[in-house]
Amino acid sequence: MKPDDNPIEPANRADAAVAMLSLLPYAADPLPGIGGAIKAAPEHFVVEEILPYAACGEGEHVYVTFRRAGWNTADAARIMQKYLGLAPSDVGWGGRKDKTAVVVQTLSFRCGVNHPLTDIENALADLPFEILAIDRHRNKIKTGHVAANRFTVVVSHPEPDALPRALAIADRLKQTGVPNFYGPQRFGHGMQNIHRGFALFSAGKKARKDMFMVSVVQSALFNIWLKQRMETGDYHNVLAGDIVKKTDTGGMFTVEDPVIENRRFTAGEIVTTGPIFGFKMKPAMDAAGEKEAALLKQFSLTPEDFRPFRSPGSRREAILNPADLTLAEVDDGLRLTFTLPSGAYATTVLREFTRPS
Repeated sequence: MKPDDNPIEPANRADAAVAMLSLLPYAADPLPGIGGAIKAAPEHFVVEEILPYAACGEGEHVYVTFRRAGWNTADAARIMQKYLGLAPSDVGWGGRKDKTAVVVQTLSFRCGVNHPLTDIENALADLPFEILAIDRHRNKIKTGHVAANRFTVVVSHPEPDALPRALAIADRLKQTGVPNFYGPQRFGHGMQNIHRGFALFSAGKKARKDMFMVSVVQSALFNIWLKQRMETGDYHNVLAGDIVKKTDTGGMFTVEDPVIENRRFTAGEIVTTGPIFGFKMKPAMDAAGEKEAALLKQFSLTPEDFRPFRSPGSRREAILNPADLTLAEVDDGLRLTFTLPSGAYATTVLREFTRPS
């Protein structure tokens, strides 16, 4: 049965999405997982933000790189802004980082060209953060100004034979890549954000400009699209009409000859992309396009439904390839280190390892 054979009533869209997302497939099946727990302690989950550029040494914005634990990005930015006597609009960051983790992150503060860096360092000295670097730059850090994130994660209390199991999973993932699902934290406790997001699309309601909740709907639909690709055997396969991305330049194009492009896909030269639906999103064509259109129709939505929210849409890579993945046994369990591009979730990699055996 095709997805659009039974369109979902608007009132039931959120419940249907939650049901579809309740059990996502694994790329490493049927290999046994290692079990264990993540974030048994904050120091067991370390993330280091990597900016796409370095501070140039001049300009009105001051880049402060610091290490923190037990603080989310917004609260850390707020108290630093207060100690520096600045307005909220003077602060910038590239992305939000988890509270229950040790985080190395860089924030920008518009302090002016004449504010001594030593004064800034002294003003922040009483905060429970470790200041690692302070420098000047011409531009504010804006959302998305992150090239990658480096993760060091300890899985506590895994299965006794965790290392050989993990090595087998890692070897499999080198062949298949990791499905680039949005992590569960995107959808909130009990996936309540999905209900809030779909409620914005209810008929008769004035469009409320809650861009995050709109993005939750887009994320849920992407995850469902990717789940369907895995279930139909098209996850590690290029279809006619797919929009693929060049891994060296980032350029995207529509697949005309799947035979040729599957060879490039296998060689790692291109990666498939999935829909972040919106009124300007470039849709896939042919067989791949039919699958995307059917999914949107199944949820009784059209691209134009995203226009009132000014959400143009985009494409998202369907597969992650954490080439620098390393594993090691430590006293507390098993340590994994890997780097992911901005927008990817460490939980999507970790779930491949920690799933029950």
